[in-house]
Amino acid sequence: MLLMRTHVKREPCRRCQILRLYLLLVVAVAIIGFTMGSYFSHLGGIQPIFFGYFFTGLAVITFVVKFALYRRQKTGKKATSTH
Repeated sequence: MLLMRTHVKREPCRRCQILRLYLLLVVAVAIIGFTMGSYFSHLGGIQPIFFGYFFTGLAVITFVVKFALYRRQKTGKKATSTH
């Protein structure tokens, strides 16, 4: 059945690319952690909840900005359509 196909893809599939990238990042983080551990010692006081607050705040700020731009665009269209 494989011999009958005329166009056989040679590039890796999307899942393989994602898996390779993930493994590369894990290895990179491990290498950085082993070689530069002393440089990151001052970050030991950061609590994990900080990252939760940070990403939640980032999401809220992004929503507010996008909503404000949406409202501005909506009122701009309404003002131009009445003239």
